[in-house]
Amino acid sequence: MQTNRHGNQLTLTWSPMDILAGTIIFQSNTATSTSSKKQLLVVDQETKLVLVTDDTPVFFIIQHPDGTHTVIGERTIPLEGCFNFRDLGGYVNTAGKTVKWGKLYRSSLLTNITEKDKDTLEKLGVSWICDLRSTSEIAAKPTPALAHIKNRHIPIGTAKNESTESQKIDIPDDHRVYEPLMGESYRVFAQSKDGFREIFNDIIEKEEVPFLFHCTAGKDRTGVLGALLLKLLDVPENTILADYELTNQYADNILGEMQGLVNAFSNSEKKIDLENFRPMAEARSAYLEIAFDEMQKEYGSVDAYLEKGIGITPSEKAKFQTMMLEG
Repeated sequence: MQTNRHGNQLTLTWSPMDILAGTIIFQSNTATSTSSKKQLLVVDQETKLVLVTDDTPVFFIIQHPDGTHTVIGERTIPLEGCFNFRDLGGYVNTAGKTVKWGKLYRSSLLTNITEKDKDTLEKLGVSWICDLRSTSEIAAKPTPALAHIKNRHIPIGTAKNESTESQKIDIPDDHRVYEPLMGESYRVFAQSKDGFREIFNDIIEKEEVPFLFHCTAGKDRTGVLGALLLKLLDVPENTILADYELTNQYADNILGEMQGLVNAFSNSEKKIDLENFRPMAEARSAYLEIAFDEMQKEYGSVDAYLEKGIGITPSEKAKFQTMMLEG
């Protein structure tokens, strides 16, 4: 079962094996099967449902003939002032359990979100936002205040006490330097164990979910954290890499954000061709694998990195899985 949205047309498709005749499909604005919902269809021989709606978020509550329920959400949630906003729900782990929809969200920066977007975040029930960017990035493009939602700065790849002053730097205009630079960045991300520990503590110990985490593009620092969250839920690595690569549909948006960063931090007045930054705008699986390799080099495996490097105990992992998995 999967969803696909074009404008205000949201399509849910399935195979006859997934949804049997007599199944009832409901629409809801939460991922809870017991929440208020609107009946859309009693399935006969259909394998597709088309819903025309401007509502966000939309969850489909599937009530099977045996009385059990399945929740299907939108992987990518459309916002007006933010791209690459995604739900990490719906993935199946190695034990056959499913990551709950509506608990873990990832995105690009939130600087330009609209009032409608703010309302969507409230409807999603986001309890806190984790900003993974550097202090200077935040100073250049701050997140607007959001009522009822806490915004915490837990940087990945940089020190928390980094200067807020924007440092002008020399930005190479040779595209060949950027792919190796990305690899080095991912090695640095893997060393941000204290930051990851703080984030996991807030999620697991304080049970603060749903939560949203983001960096500038929602690709690199966000990608590593998203991968670790899914890894802790025992989601297979090929699924984790596929989720990471979903960001590639926004490569042009990311290049646009890079233009702003170049303008803010470049030491040169010479115009730089944005296409030079294409290696930095793409979510290449090799980048994430570099972070995994760095973790494995030091601890033997990504699982050992989570336990010994970040310090997540078996009981904390079990608690997190109880919070986040169903089925």
